[in-house]
Amino acid sequence: MTSSGTRVRVVGEGSFAATVRSAADRVGMEVVEDETYHAMVFAPWDTAAMAPVPFDELTDEQFGAAWQRTMDDAVTACVAARSAFGDTGGAIVLTAPTTGMAGGARYAHWAAAAEGVHVLARSVARQWGPEGIAVNVLAFSPDELGVDPAVAGPVSIATPARPGASIDGALRFLCSPDAADVAGQTLTVDGGLWM
Repeated sequence: MTSSGTRVRVVGEGSFAATVRSAADRVGMEVVEDETYHAMVFAPWDTAAMAPVPFDELTDEQFGAAWQRTMDDAVTACVAARSAFGDTGGAIVLTAPTTGMAGGARYAHWAAAAEGVHVLARSVARQWGPEGIAVNVLAFSPDELGVDPAVAGPVSIATPARPGASIDGALRFLCSPDAADVAGQTLTVDGGLWM
């Protein structure tokens, strides 16, 4: 199956989900909302919701809205994808900003959610890999979300090796049968900002 035959469901609302839908369209995948798809991309990261909060001022409600809701939605999306794939296998791509790998001042609640998604991918990959379901993470630059490095702290002390990197090719690969032997891995597409 080429990318042009891949039906992908993008789970998430907001800015990054729109970016993923556009990327999938650019590489010839069919973005669908129904229950028949070959790949599912979990992209819950919404710029409008990701407000920075000092750690010592973070409320239980704010942490729950970021971490618990993201984790609940990720589990629900993964279970639904497994059901949609049936016996044919498929690809699950969970996304996460690299802020979760580097930590983020004033974004601790969202960094925790990103790392939770990262760990969930490994566990699901280990359990469902024998069923032909490839589960991996596509990590992306916090710039995609408008995260201000002056507030969060830089992901890197250097400039990217390749500024303006696009997730298009990596998304196409992770959603394709070519990624069937890749399990529980994180592919970071940020031009080399995080190394």
